Amino acid sequence: MIDNSFLISCDWGTSAFRLRLLQGKDSPTIVAERCSPRGILTFPAGDADEFQDYLILELDRLFRAAKLSREPFPVYLSGMITSTLGWKELPYADLPYPLEGTRAVLAYTLLQRVYGTHELVFISGVRSKEDVLRGEETELIGILREPTLRKWVSSCVAVLPGTHSKVIEILDKTILNFRTYLTGELFDVLLQNSILKHSVQPEPNAGEAGLEFFDTGARRAASEGLLDSLFTVRTNVVLKGLPRDVNTLYLSGLVIGTEVHSILKRFPAPTPILLGGKASLQSLYARAFRALGETSRVHAVPEEVTSIAAALGHWGLRPLVEQDPFRSAS
Repeated sequence: MIDNSFLISCDWGTSAFRLRLLQGKDSPTIVAERCSPRGILTFPAGDADEFQDYLILELDRLFRAAKLSREPFPVYLSGMITSTLGWKELPYADLPYPLEGTRAVLAYTLLQRVYGTHELVFISGVRSKEDVLRGEETELIGILREPTLRKWVSSCVAVLPGTHSKVIEILDKTILNFRTYLTGELFDVLLQNSILKHSVQPEPNAGEAGLEFFDTGARRAASEGLLDSLFTVRTNVVLKGLPRDVNTLYLSGLVIGTEVHSILKRFPAPTPILLGGKASLQSLYARAFRALGETSRVHAVPEEVTSIAAALGHWGLRPLVEQDPFRSAS
């Protein structure tokens, strides 16, 4: 008999793969985890066999890491793995999207192994009229299940920084709307593939001086606009002799400051702002908010929550999956 206190969470995105073995009752603990850079773009688009083979490989590694015998626990999968480029394409759920996940599109399949049969639960993303989420909605379910953060389900704007930053409007435990900012990807393109690459340093170590220029960049973007400001990254070096590592943080301030300025215009006080993301990125966003005068309504999600948000979201969706009448027919 399968121990139903266990669940396997698979957060399979564009550039990363994360597999975690969870155990618990109301709240889970992480028994073991496997992380790799084998995001979906490292596989042939839509090749189910390739994705399945890699999942099998990582499941075996996960059980070895946990020092447990292999068991056919259910596997919940979300992220880009359910996109057109992934294993099993699912249609998007529509807005408004309750944070209980009751409008999620779910699909089921079975993975036969010598020790038993895993049930694979694929979880869809969410769409608006002009934008999409693919995994962030599950992360948000996980974040807002945490006891210290549950009060924000009534009303907040959640900011999830990353390659494609997501800004999500929440009211009455429901996602009402969201917007994607290409902040991280734009920064990487400018850093590596534009004329500005000769004026910056890919891995800056500029200390407090660099962070002060980050603030300068954020304020410049808010007052002058991004396109009017980008060439100052070059002239900072050519005309002012600014060190390249400091200049990298100035460029980061320009790009992040543009996003933060837009958020503050769209969501004026007193709307609370819930700030997720990795600790290093979260701290830069928090600094940009402060540089633009917002010091009281930005609330940071602890790193121990953001780092496993998708897994917490999968755990939160488990009651919904277990009660799904279509589950047994799949």
